[in-house]
Amino acid sequence: MRNAMAGFALGLLLSSPVPAATTIDTAAFTITYVGGPTPEDWSITQVDLFPGVASFSLDTLNQSLAVEAHDLTGAGGFAATVSWSALRLDIGAGYRVTRLSVTGIAFGELAPGQLPNFPPGTANNEANLYLTVGTSDTWGASYAGFQAENTVDVPTGPLDLSGTANVSISGMLAAQAWGVEGGGAFAESMASSSLRDLVLHVEVAPVPEPHAGLMLAAGLGVLGLFARRRRAPAPPLAAPGPD
Repeated sequence: MRNAMAGFALGLLLSSPVPAATTIDTAAFTITYVGGPTPEDWSITQVDLFPGVASFSLDTLNQSLAVEAHDLTGAGGFAATVSWSALRLDIGAGYRVTRLSVTGIAFGELAPGQLPNFPPGTANNEANLYLTVGTSDTWGASYAGFQAENTVDVPTGPLDLSGTANVSISGMLAAQAWGVEGGGAFAESMASSSLRDLVLHVEVAPVPEPHAGLMLAAGLGVLGLFARRRRAPAPPLAAPGPD
């Protein structure tokens, strides 16, 4: 459902005048594009797909992560690419980031050559997507030998980010094709791999004010006192004295 909504929203963006940028401010944080190939092409677009989650189309990666290999002569064909986007989150004092995820589509095609009475040609592909927070925590998804559309969903575990946080999204693609030759004939092979419609989702939560926490603790303490008093046994009645 999330990926269907993401694709629908991205389709709306293509037909609406939503500006792309390298820095976008939200109520809870500022996101800034700080690293990646070809700085002149750096671009993100806010899409806001879900309540409570700020979402951004990763425009630069969506334009660069695609490869296609053909073997037209029997020499084989190979294609590969790597691209990445480095983003910085400057989180407001009253908020924290609790989770990140990247969704999108991995699309592949495999068309090995075919000749009667001969083994088919070969066609292989691969796609890898990684989401890194800081310098060491990485989550990813991998696809190999795949065809048509495959759902991409790479979530982190629970996070508690405040201040400044660095986030990197990287993709690696490869495709290889070998045709088949026999009986004086040749049949070409083709393979392709792409990652598209990639969207970064940033989940945020407000940080409770210190005095609110103290008031909550005090309220719980009062409730606990009343509860203990209600549970305490009543004192025994004094025995009546002699007349």
